[in-house]
Amino acid sequence: MIRALAMLLAFASTADASQHSWPALHSVIGLDDGDVLNVRSDPDISGEVLDTLASGTSDIEVIRPNEDLTWGLVNTGERTGWVSLTYLARQVEQPAVAFVDIRQCFGTEPFWSLSYEQPAIRLSMPDVPPAEGFISGLFKSRSQLDRYFYRGSMVSPDAGPIDVNLSIRLRACNDGMSDRAYGIEVDMLVSDNNAEDGFRQSGLFSGCCTIAPPAE
Repeated sequence: MIRALAMLLAFASTADASQHSWPALHSVIGLDDGDVLNVRSDPDISGEVLDTLASGTSDIEVIRPNEDLTWGLVNTGERTGWVSLTYLARQVEQPAVAFVDIRQCFGTEPFWSLSYEQPAIRLSMPDVPPAEGFISGLFKSRSQLDRYFYRGSMVSPDAGPIDVNLSIRLRACNDGMSDRAYGIEVDMLVSDNNAEDGFRQSGLFSGCCTIAPPAE
């Protein structure tokens, strides 16, 4: 009965999915007592086991499914692996029509990161005190279902008011430092509203975003 319910939920979560509804957070369901869900090197039961997920594990970010919608690509350590979608249920608080609930965006050269805990944002960059503020505007593209724009207002102890604009696209992204994969690409425009203070990191920065909550 439990396994039948798991398969039904998995079918419901994947059958309605489209290329614009990934990445998405999932929970492990339908395992027998004592069983674990294998993370494999390939979307096949013969793939090497890279890691395991315990029953009830939640907030698993599935980057994308395979063509048959039977396996999902996830990150494990510094690489990616595949998990059977039969035992994953899409968490219900993520309707496909909602704005992308990014939790963190980041990039390299220079290293930067932006965390988002609705509605608050926090920007970190080398040699600059963290700037904090809020997302003040959310916009969807009227012609492209995979594109979004987030407008943020922040304050830095050094530079005062700062505008942060995030152009977000649902597409494959790599952090350039590992074999991890992400399903959200971002271009971030940082604008100093007080040029006399010389905010040293103004400009356009590119990177990736994740919807997974930060590790505790």
